[in-house]
Amino acid sequence: MVVLRKTVFYITIAIIALIIVTIIAYKYLITPESTSIGISIESVVKSARKSILVTSTSFSNGSVIPQKYTCDGENISPQLTISNIPQEAKSIVLIVYDPDAPSGVFYHWIVYGLNGANIDISEGESKSGSLRQGLNSFGHVGYGGMCPPRGDKPHRYIFLAMALDIDSDWGSGLMPEDVLSRVNGHVIAYGYIVGFYSR
Repeated sequence: MVVLRKTVFYITIAIIALIIVTIIAYKYLITPESTSIGISIESVVKSARKSILVTSTSFSNGSVIPQKYTCDGENISPQLTISNIPQEAKSIVLIVYDPDAPSGVFYHWIVYGLNGANIDISEGESKSGSLRQGLNSFGHVGYGGMCPPRGDKPHRYIFLAMALDIDSDWGSGLMPEDVLSRVNGHVIAYGYIVGFYSR
């Protein structure tokens, strides 16, 4: 009887310890912006200066993104202007993502190989074939509009531009993790605009 009680006691302690470790891992190790290879967007830009300007005629910073640019509308990419780019930058990478997605960061649009002192991306240009684009979290190359779960509070959609000290004329269809891995350690400046959307 004593042996049985000790066994139950040790099993209970082991289960409690496992639960505690799981909670700690979830809270501190699995962050909203982590990827499957452990590189977060935050870590990629942390050593860079926030000096790039990202603006849009489609929506203003901190406003609701019009339905036209979402899965509930025409699902086309919005207009974007990227300016105040450092002279030493060799290329620009644009990543549009939702940090509030239930399963972690959801990537809506990845564009690389952008060049110039000022970059203008026209409305709907994602479908023009003129951009080098990566694979989004919907599983296709190009832009995928905002499409949060119905009933969720408004999600944030971050349009992040990063200036690199390397060229980014990579082939189309790179996965988000591949792009983050390639830009890691090469971001010299960044900037972003944030929009909101809910359904």
